[in-house]
Amino acid sequence: MTPSVVTLQEVLRHHRTLSRRGREFYESLLEYGDVLAVRVDYLPGAMLWLVTTPKQAQLMRKAREGRSASDVCVMSLTEAQDLFATTGDPHPTTLYEVAGWLLAPAPDEIVPVPEEEPDLEDPEDPSSL
Repeated sequence: MTPSVVTLQEVLRHHRTLSRRGREFYESLLEYGDVLAVRVDYLPGAMLWLVTTPKQAQLMRKAREGRSASDVCVMSLTEAQDLFATTGDPHPTTLYEVAGWLLAPAPDEIVPVPEEEPDLEDPEDPSSL
């Protein structure tokens, strides 16, 4: 699989066999903002949908209820920003920046983060153990 990014508009333009109902659903998603389809080798699913708003993510997840969850993942811009903040990476401001970071190759050297040592304070009352 080749890593790639495709806009929902491109998908709609080239997917002529999509049902009318499906096309209307995806076009309605675009009223809330951009939608990108991202394929990357390291994700377990076949596709990651990046959406601008939490509302789009909610609608896409609801539409997938009852289907296999292993082939598609949906992530809003806010969720992606939270993910990058958690890992200490730059704060992307657009879906295209998120896609760029997701498609970036892994660094040559990955330095493991040392685990925090547990706090080994003596309990005041040993019988409470």
